[in-house]
Parts: sequence; structure tokens; C-alpha cells
Amino acid sequence: MNITASFHGILADWVGTQSASFTLPSNATHADLMMAIHQRYAHNMPDQLWDEREKRFKKEVIISGKGPISKLMNIPLKETDSVEFMLMIAGG
Repeated sequence: MNITASFHGILADWVGTQSASFTLPSNATHADLMMAIHQRYAHNMPDQLWDEREKRFKKEVIISGKGPISKLMNIPLKETDSVEFMLMIAGG
């Protein structure tokens, strides 16, 4: 399946793109997407953003409309999913 990931704000600067497509197995989860992001972009990401041991964004990164990535790792993706990543920021 093809999944589109969008990176907002400073995440786009750190990753090096605002949007990327990933080809994943039909039964892929958010953890699989994180591994694909790791393989392609981890070398660009600072320690405060990327958990190298866990191979995922740190808890400060949320997926638009779904919550912190740390709570979504085992949730399956669907072919039509467009996953948007952004930093949680204080304020309003």
C-alpha cells in the first residue's frame, strides 16, 4: 500500500521535505511507517526529535487528528491514509 506522510513546521526542515510517499505491506502499522521514515530520514533528524533506540519520533510529535505517535505504533494503516506529523507546542 502507498501511504503519504506530511511533515509540518520545523519537522519538514529536519526531515528535509514537506511530504513523502512510502510503499508498505498491506498489513502495515504506524510502527512500519516509522521504520520506513527511519530508513529514509533518520540521518537528518536531531536527538530531540528522533528516538534512535525505538525508531520513532519522540512523544512531542503528534499525528494530526490521532494523538501522540507513542500511543499509535500498533494501529494498522489503511491504503487511503495520509499521515500528518507535527510538533506539540505550548500556547494557543
